[in-house]
Amino acid sequence: ELRDSIFSRTLNSSFIEEAFRTAHAADPNAKLYINDYDVEGVNKKSDALYALVKELKGKGVPVHGVGLQGHFKENEIPSTYQDNIKRFADLRLDVAITELNIRYKLPGSADKIAKQAQDYSHAFSACMNVDRCVGVTVWGFTDKYSYCSDKGYGEQQLWTQDYKPKPAVDAVDKVLK
Repeated sequence: ELRDSIFSRTLNSSFIEEAFRTAHAADPNAKLYINDYDVEGVNKKSDALYALVKELKGKGVPVHGVGLQGHFKENEIPSTYQDNIKRFADLRLDVAITELNIRYKLPGSADKIAKQAQDYSHAFSACMNVDRCVGVTVWGFTDKYSYCSDKGYGEQQLWTQDYKPKPAVDAVDKVLK
């Protein structure tokens, strides 16, 4: 369901179509994405986004891509992550992983840091394995300035508070090579 807002109350879902058409009219060369959270795996919310995007494309609405935010806890990257990326790509959409971070329960440990590296590797690999996945953007780079709204979780970035690379940096580097 759409969030309750003045737009959804007044225009139902048509405001989304209108926003894309208006943005396209303002700059026909801009790549227009719809971006959301909790849609990384195949689930009820991503199914609804998929149906919406498919409907918009069917109407000729200029939607060029989908952004999947990717705020994960340790060990919680969905098993359907790559499948979900692919199904959006199969609609002839570009897909981007946006705002990627992988936090773990504090305090940290060598095992948690190693698992975080595996999770970052998995997320980047899921993108690299789908032709229309155009990139991954991480949510910050150092734990020093990191924001985490989950009490008791943190250290979700690729670099430590004192700007030292974590094992996740090497893991991502291996995927990109």
